Amino acid sequence: MENVNKKLTPLKFLHDVQELPWGNVEYKLADLGFVDSMACEGWLKGNTLSDIMQTYLERVVGETSFDWYGTQFPVMVKRLSIKGRSSLHVNPDDEVAEQRYDSFGRTSLWYVEEAGPKAQIFLGFKKSVTADQFYRACQNGSVESMLHTVTPHPGEMYLLSPGLVHAAQDVTLIEVAESSELWFRLFDWERKDRELHLEEAFDLIDLRKASSGIRREGTVVTPQFTLQPLPLKEALKSTRDQDDTFLLYICIKGGAVVQADGTNYKMKPGELVLVPAECNEFFLLPEAADTFLLEIRMDPRPDNDLVSEEVEE
Repeated sequence: MENVNKKLTPLKFLHDVQELPWGNVEYKLADLGFVDSMACEGWLKGNTLSDIMQTYLERVVGETSFDWYGTQFPVMVKRLSIKGRSSLHVNPDDEVAEQRYDSFGRTSLWYVEEAGPKAQIFLGFKKSVTADQFYRACQNGSVESMLHTVTPHPGEMYLLSPGLVHAAQDVTLIEVAESSELWFRLFDWERKDRELHLEEAFDLIDLRKASSGIRREGTVVTPQFTLQPLPLKEALKSTRDQDDTFLLYICIKGGAVVQADGTNYKMKPGELVLVPAECNEFFLLPEAADTFLLEIRMDPRPDNDLVSEEVEE
């Protein structure tokens, strides 16, 4: 590392692509150990995200995030290109993950980037089911008939709270999630060669009818992260004297520039820029009329670590 007292500037990272039976996952930003994003621009070029966190701590993420997550970057961003059908998963909450696995839980959000002709997202259950009914359906292959299914469209967002069973097909998603890959595979459709975790995760599953709050519009606020859709029609100046958080910008359409201290950091569709908490003044400049970004940050976090959802009876 260079001079640790040197002011931090915006960072861009190399992407890590992994092939899976249903398509591929592109890690755009992750501090997970087995995936550790590497900076590719700026004076920290060539350093991994975990190394940057170990050295600069709250200067990167802000004190609120550091108090909760320590030296691990608190969120990750992935692009899921699902050509077939992903397996049916469930995520644990923070409390269970910590007690059982010494890990963070996994609240996540899907932003629909593209939807193919057979696009579907499976989210929870059409109606409340019993544990025995769900177990038997997983064993005999009839689980799809139980699942609440939506036809996704580009620009929609879906919140995946802990306990919500979920899967997707023929769709491209931007996933923003708590910095954890702790999840459990409950059912894998016609595939028979991958490990299932049905028994291990059985008591984590929310068996109630799917909540009406799964699909989200506008700014989405959870204890783990805040996501704001940002149509960028004109230049914006950000002055963050009181803003104790990192900012992530991912370009969905058009193109944009993050300008800080006289340096431009360009974003094409699919690219991401991390603005450290220490970088308290910068500009966002659109490079096309249809420029659209997602902004991700961590707001002051309440004591309650779980996302609360209203449940339909």
